[in-house]
Amino acid sequence: MEDKVLKHIYKAIILICVFIAAIYYFSRDIKEVIFNIDNTTQMEEAAFPLVTLKTAEEEINLLHGYSSNLNANLMREGITPLDFNQTFDVVIDQEDSIIKKLKYELREIVGNDLVETDSISVFEENDNTKIAKIKFKAELTTAKEYAVKITLITSESKKIYYYHRIKVYEDANLSEKIAFVMDFHNAIMKKNTAEDMIKYLEPKEEADNTSLCYVNINSSFELVSWGNLNPTIITEVIPTVKECYVDTASIELDYTVKAEILGVEEYYTVKEFYRVRFTSDRMYLLNYERTMESLFDVNVASLAKSEFKLGISSEYEVPYVESDDGKRLAFVRGRELWYYDLVKNQMVRVFSFRQKNSDYIRDTYDQHDIKILNMDAEGNINFIVYGYMNRGQYEGSVAIILYQYVCSENRIEERVYIPVDEPYQTIKENMGKVAFVNSLDVFYFNIYDKLYSFNLITKRLNELASKIDEEIMVESNGLNYIAWQDSADPRIAKKIHILNLQTEEEQTISAPTGYNIRLLDMIDSNIIYGYVLTSDITKLVDGSVIVPLDQVEIATVTKKVLKSYQKSDYYVTDIVVKDNVVELSRVQKVIDNERTTYRSAAPDYIMNQVNNETPLIAVTARVTDQAFKELYLSMPIGFVMNGLPTVTNTVNTVIDQDPTLRLPESLADEECYYPYIMGGIEGSYEKASDAIKVAEAGAGSVLNNNQQLVWERGIRTTMSTISKFEDITWTASNNDSIEQCIEMMLSYQGINVKKELLNVTDSSIYDVLLKNSNKTPIRVTGITLEEALYYVYKGRPVLAMKDQKNAVLMYGYDAYNIMLIDPQSNKKVKMGIQDSTQMFEEAGNVFLTYLE
Repeated sequence: MEDKVLKHIYKAIILICVFIAAIYYFSRDIKEVIFNIDNTTQMEEAAFPLVTLKTAEEEINLLHGYSSNLNANLMREGITPLDFNQTFDVVIDQEDSIIKKLKYELREIVGNDLVETDSISVFEENDNTKIAKIKFKAELTTAKEYAVKITLITSESKKIYYYHRIKVYEDANLSEKIAFVMDFHNAIMKKNTAEDMIKYLEPKEEADNTSLCYVNINSSFELVSWGNLNPTIITEVIPTVKECYVDTASIELDYTVKAEILGVEEYYTVKEFYRVRFTSDRMYLLNYERTMESLFDVNVASLAKSEFKLGISSEYEVPYVESDDGKRLAFVRGRELWYYDLVKNQMVRVFSFRQKNSDYIRDTYDQHDIKILNMDAEGNINFIVYGYMNRGQYEGSVAIILYQYVCSENRIEERVYIPVDEPYQTIKENMGKVAFVNSLDVFYFNIYDKLYSFNLITKRLNELASKIDEEIMVESNGLNYIAWQDSADPRIAKKIHILNLQTEEEQTISAPTGYNIRLLDMIDSNIIYGYVLTSDITKLVDGSVIVPLDQVEIATVTKKVLKSYQKSDYYVTDIVVKDNVVELSRVQKVIDNERTTYRSAAPDYIMNQVNNETPLIAVTARVTDQAFKELYLSMPIGFVMNGLPTVTNTVNTVIDQDPTLRLPESLADEECYYPYIMGGIEGSYEKASDAIKVAEAGAGSVLNNNQQLVWERGIRTTMSTISKFEDITWTASNNDSIEQCIEMMLSYQGINVKKELLNVTDSSIYDVLLKNSNKTPIRVTGITLEEALYYVYKGRPVLAMKDQKNAVLMYGYDAYNIMLIDPQSNKKVKMGIQDSTQMFEEAGNVFLTYLE
């Protein structure tokens, strides 16, 4: 009996020991995360060296450093023209770094092939500046762009990357162009010297001469010469060469000025854009544009009207959120996030890259932005910063960072850091409309046509949808929803998904049997979509797909249909929403020789009920003699600002967990086109023609997402002919003019194709070219004849439809005519510009060619 008791006692002791040992063992592997909110810090000052380039004795192209390796081919901030010596200097302002070595890579822009690489460890030195001399050894093709990556290596083995483009000419006449720009710039700063520049201006009566925020070549002399502002430049003015050819160049000046307004100094960022032409006789000013934005300053608020002064600005839209009781608000101005407590009259600069001892060149570098996601009842704010990080822990990186502002402790906490390997200019086009954090700590966002949810607690990333063509963020009665269709391809889209971001409940709108569905847009807090009979979806002869919707509906996020539009024999192909009006682009069906086409019809309109909700804050304008029109931010009706708000800055919380979220490598694989205006991207377009229209209006150029040059304005000569077609003879192999034009275009490229492969009856021109050509075919349907002649100037024939069934091949032009090969008439034709313009317009301006 005693033995049994002892046995039980021993078992108990052993179990206790095992239990204690287990606790000890497993507790060693449990990493306790202690978050100490007292562990905060100020954002670090900017430290990366600034770099400029020197060519033809001109110092140009100020470059900012990157901490991560980007695709150099995507960077288009500036271009450096070189002469046949192929040399230039890299001028390095070292700041706090000590540069020990420089490496460079020269690459093809299309294809990214490495052309040359080398390193330099011997520098010329002058104070804190080092100069490296680069001479390319490879023989570069004249007038062809190349991408250059420069890597600076510090004494601490840190690598900092700089990106730009180069182009070689025998003589780009750069010195003459820059001298003209700087002479104009310096002259207009004072009235007595500005008069010398009047001869270059083209003032128009219809020009808006009420504000200094935007001035161009058509503005009045008074505005061009700064009115009565008398600004003083406070930063160095270094020209950035945006584009350069032998005769023309686009040059930008970016700087900061100050001016005294009613005894108070105010600060402004200024960009001047010049497009000039050099001739042996004189210089021509083809285009001049100047933009000006006030730097936001709480201390110049208007107490008499309880308004914050926004100053000289074109930005009437102020992104903001408010608390439910309307006593707190947060708004973004000049890439800074501000929080304002109206009751306490307290202002907090929540996020800003501006430094205490301001370095305006870095502080005003505008390659990032801020988006407010939401504010809770306590005033806590979720927001994202995306683009180039000017300073701080992530200086030089390109990323999307989710932050939370903790109001009660006046600190910001980093929640997610998403590194991106492309510049801000393309990030802002590839980021979708969706960004939201719900009360369950789930972060929703979309980028590269993918929709994600990321659980901030479990760190789990889910892909909700891919290849989404249209995504909509809807706020309805304080709740947030997102809507998307289940496929970007309208030929197979069957459902629209509507997700309540707070409750994570999902609903769907399904297409009826035999129909597909297409999500179009939103108006107020309602979604707009349409139904298309699947058999009506048609691929046209140029390869474009038309989706003729026979019914369009406006519905709430709870699927209640508010309005339905349907007109017999009319189909909707697209919509534009402006204010409370939906404009419907329409077509009518045409059946010709058993082939279905569509012709344009007059647009129609849906009037939406006006939303009478009064915004909490609004932007108003006032005019003064000195600064012309200035903007002010009005507070809620009845609010009185008794004195200037107290202003504080937040501190950064030091976190002890890695917040990095790396997305699956997946760039947008759908073809898209970027118009570059004054060196920056102005949107992303699915159709090349839409991008070309923007570039035409803004005197710019167009590139696709593979960095191929698609189109440029203002470079083609008054006459050009592809000589090979002058002497060409051909034998009509069949009666199909389209197939004959394709055969000639491919033959010009050195490709002989079997006749049966040229059949477009069951395919399209674009599809046949894509399958058989070793070039990149492009559909530019919708551009004008004048715009299409750019491709002939570049030595590429253009296939054009002269009516619904017959094609011609354009191969030349002069000031009055275009040169065509017309297989239908079996001869070469010289046709007047006016007559051919009318002919192509009546056929729908259907043009196809290719890119190099």
